[in-house]
Parts: sequence; structure tokens; C-alpha cells
Amino acid sequence: MAGVHRRMLWPVYLPALLLGVPAQASFMLLPLYVLDAGGSAAAAAAVVGWRGIGMMVMDLPAGMLAARLGEKSLMIAASLLLGCAFLGYAWAEDLRWFYFIAFVNGAGSSSFLLGRMAYVSATLDGAERGRVIAMIAGSLRLAALLGPLVGGALAHAIGYAETFVVAGGSILLGLLVIALTAHADRGQRDALRWHGYPALAWAHRADFASYGVAAITFMLMRAARTVLLPLVGAALGLDAPTIGFVVSLSAAVDVALFYPAGMVLDRRGRRATAVPSCFLFALVLLGLAAVESYNGLLVAAVALGVANGLSTGIVMTWGTDLAPPARRGEFLGLWRLLTDLGTAAGPMLVSSVVALAPLSLAAATVGTVGLAGGWVVYRYAHETLRR
Repeated sequence: MAGVHRRMLWPVYLPALLLGVPAQASFMLLPLYVLDAGGSAAAAAAVVGWRGIGMMVMDLPAGMLAARLGEKSLMIAASLLLGCAFLGYAWAEDLRWFYFIAFVNGAGSSSFLLGRMAYVSATLDGAERGRVIAMIAGSLRLAALLGPLVGGALAHAIGYAETFVVAGGSILLGLLVIALTAHADRGQRDALRWHGYPALAWAHRADFASYGVAAITFMLMRAARTVLLPLVGAALGLDAPTIGFVVSLSAAVDVALFYPAGMVLDRRGRRATAVPSCFLFALVLLGLAAVESYNGLLVAAVALGVANGLSTGIVMTWGTDLAPPARRGEFLGLWRLLTDLGTAAGPMLVSSVVALAPLSLAAATVGTVGLAGGWVVYRYAHETLRR
């Protein structure tokens, strides 16, 4: 297993940090940046939601590009798009530009994540994927620990725009690492065309109706969490460094749990982490609705970190387990479309509720949806680990 981690260090793990730290910082900074620019809480959540919409729109094209161009080429192109988006945030002079740039950001994120997932699926067998995907997720959680701390400190010291310039530079450095170290794939000449997607979706309809709904639930709660914690902190009157500490504390719990969760995925099965983490996630989001103090926010952040840590890698692992080798890229494109539906729906659900009702009701609404999704996970998401 150590040899597998060595092979993945440069093309996968290091870029995960170089791109992940800016991305995780932006989850906290972007809503605060919008508020600082004069936008409302609903507008801040909507900007984050437009990033999710960009991810959804790009999922199927990214699946075809992964099949036609190869995983490495797709990751390089996506990294370039992400770097440009972060520089665009820095230079945006009108609030309306944030929506467009967030859409481009989402398109780049979707393409990069799909390319990396296809790269891992093509490179590793089923008995290795759980721990490697857990390491990737652990890198993201380490980024989630560092991103808000570094981003909050930089934003306080040099400003939001300048912080996004630094973040864009880190992403472009990640592009260089991928270009120099990842193994190239020439792609498939018989890659699926647009008209083939309905048949592929129909052939795997049972998987998408069960595991897909389960994955949507996880992504919806995760995305809602990233926007709810900063907004609740802002509503309590906390400044950016303090909110960054709260978010990073939640991420620290993630980091502590990511590798044990990956070992459970490979040894005890996917359901061993999926079922308890989904219900815990939903219950804590319901509890977030009652938070009225800094200490209460800390407790909720830690509990959300536990839930997220227990669910480490489950969505990506389900996708790679279920993907047919002959149509891996295209299937993962459909899979990303479903999961990104959750990524977009979380902030949009928060934005819609906040526009009409208190922020606490938004947290309660997401928690209720999570409980319903937890039942789907328990009842229909059967074991996918093939020993």
C-alpha cells in the first residue's frame, strides 16, 4: 500500500493540496467577500450556488472530454480554468460578475474532480481505491483546515482581492505539478457522444436511483455546511479570522478521521461509514438552527466535522465502484452531474429560505432533507465493496 501512495504522491496528493487550499479558503471567503462588497446574505449564498450550477453544467461534457482527451489533459485544462476564475474574483468590480465567475469556477472544479476521479479509477483496483480516495479526501480536509486559517488571515491583512490572487497562483502551481508528473492517457476514439448518455443512464438507472440519491444527500449537506457556518458566524457578529478558526476547527476533526474512515471503507464496507455519518450530519444541521452563541457555533462545527470525517470518500468510492470500465469517464460524468446537483442545491436551498425567513430555518430545512436522504442511504444503498 505504501507503494501505491508513493505513486499517487506527485500526480494526485500534492495537487490536491495546491488546488484544495485555495478552494477551501474560497468556501469561507467568497460569501464574506460578497457581503463586504455590499451584497446580502441571500446574494452570498446564491453566488456559492452558481458555482454548483457551473459544476452541473460541465459534468457531462467533462465526462466526454475525459474519455476523448485522457484524464491528465482534462486535469491540466481544468486547473488553468480554475486559476483564471480565482484571478477573476480579484478583479471583479461589480457584484454581477461574481455570479458569472462562480459559474466558471464550478465548471473548472467539476472538470478537475472528474478527471482526477477517472485517473484514480483507471490506475487502481477496487481493494486500493478506498484508502487512496480517503487520502485524497484527507488532503481536502487538510486543505479545509489550512484554507480558512490562511485565507482569513490573508484577507484580514491584505484584503479579499489580493488573497484571491495568491490563491490563483497556488492553483497554477498545481497545474505545473500535474503536467510534469501525471501519466498521460491518449483517450478513447470511440468515446460516447451526447445521444448515448440516455442509454447509459437507463442501463444504470437502479444505481442512480439509489446510490445517486444517497450521494446527492451527502453533497447537499456538505455544501450547505460550507455556506451556513460562515453566515451563522457573520450573523453572530464574528470577524473573518474568528469565523476562519471555527471552520478550521471543524476541518481539524475531519483530518483526524479521514484515514480511519478509509480503512473502514476497504475492510468493513461502504455502508459502515455511510449510514451513521448521514444521520449524524442531518441531526447536527437541525441543531445548528438553535445556535445563538460563539460557543454553540464551535460545538456545531466540531460535530459537523465528525459527520463529514466519517463520510470521507464515500461519494467518490461509490462512483468508482459502480463505474463500468468500458464507459468509465462517461459514467463518472453522469455521477458527477447527480452529486453536483446536491452541491448546487445546498446553497440555493439556503439562499431561497434566507430570502424569506430567518437563517435558522434554512439550517433546519437542510437537516430535514438530510434525514429523508439518510433513510434512502439505510434502505437502498447496498454494499458495493467487491472482495
